[in-house]
Amino acid sequence: MNSNDRANRTQGVHSRKVRRQAAQVFLYQAVLGLIVTGIALLASGTIAAISALSAVIVYLVPNLYFASRALRFSKGQTARRALAEMYVSQIWKMGLSILGFATVFVLLKSVDPFSLFGTFILLQISGWLMQLKLNKRFLKL
Repeated sequence: MNSNDRANRTQGVHSRKVRRQAAQVFLYQAVLGLIVTGIALLASGTIAAISALSAVIVYLVPNLYFASRALRFSKGQTARRALAEMYVSQIWKMGLSILGFATVFVLLKSVDPFSLFGTFILLQISGWLMQLKLNKRFLKL
């Protein structure tokens, strides 16, 4: 039995539920992002589709990093340490988002700002709405 199996058994039911719900939200957002990318491709062309897909990546990568780090289970972790981990994870998430947008603007010769920022904002709002639907409250991821 490896350490992940032991951690999963000792981890609380609430923690496992939150991790499962976060994964579900990210999966829905990835699918939504691909649908929006397809619509952008059909409606506006490749530049809009590439911009929308870039927004999906710029949104999901930092959020997945945050969730994996903030929801990590550590045996004997104190509330103070968990809160500190949340703050550090949030700072890294913001830094990765900034780096992602900078990379998009540096690497892509043409960017459709409406597709890029519109898709990013849509994914952010969809995350809030999905969390409310799943929990009747925010998970704040």
